[in-house]
Amino acid sequence: MVFKEINRVLGFVLVILISVSTYSQTATAIFKSDYPFQITINHIKQQNNYSKSSIIYKLSGNRPYNIKINFENDTAFIQKNIYIIDDGLAHIFNVSKKAIQLKKVIPSASYVKPENQLAIVYLENTSLPTEPIKTDTTQIKDTAYVVPFDSYYKLEDYTGRIGCPFPIKPNKQTELKGLILAENLEESKLEKVKLALLDLDSACILVDQIKELVLLFEYEETRLDFSKFMIPYTFDIDNYEKLYSVFNFDNSKDELKELFGKKD
Repeated sequence: MVFKEINRVLGFVLVILISVSTYSQTATAIFKSDYPFQITINHIKQQNNYSKSSIIYKLSGNRPYNIKINFENDTAFIQKNIYIIDDGLAHIFNVSKKAIQLKKVIPSASYVKPENQLAIVYLENTSLPTEPIKTDTTQIKDTAYVVPFDSYYKLEDYTGRIGCPFPIKPNKQTELKGLILAENLEESKLEKVKLALLDLDSACILVDQIKELVLLFEYEETRLDFSKFMIPYTFDIDNYEKLYSVFNFDNSKDELKELFGKKD
């Protein structure tokens, strides 16, 4: 009896460890709002109830997701393509009735889930009722792009999409360049600058600044990796074509166009 009980407990612990390991190897997204909301990802509703704080487990890193947020007792909704940077990271978003804004990216292992936060395992196929995107022109008041920030940097002659409000100052850009130049190994350069950006309270960079950093990497693969990493932190999103000149292969340019060019 004792051995059976020990085996049962060990088996239970093993299941927990496997589950924790599985989650730690995938990405998570945390959504917080002042208003109760409901999340739909890639046209699949993730919850039937409403909450002010939700965490989505088992997302795949290095890919975009279409996020739709419905608010309780409100016909308005917001929709945005977010980019999940990498596995093992927790992406924290603030949700208002105007925008879904990435605030911070931290290692998943360091995120402490509040007790009142709704936990959801990402559903790709489910029997939950889905709601198609509304395209009825009678419901569309204005198709013009609206900047999702009350205050933001005004870039001369730029009228495209804005991904974050205020680009970093030149001295911070110089620091980032110095981190890359101080390393000899390409992998170390990439890791150092990524960590430095993740450590910023509000990372936001112009495409021209991204290009300066990309040119400090030697290999096409590393340049593409860093460019994709920068998508959530790009100010002037529709200037992404300026990056084409640093790549030699058309498939790299096509991948950038696919990711940067997605409309919310």
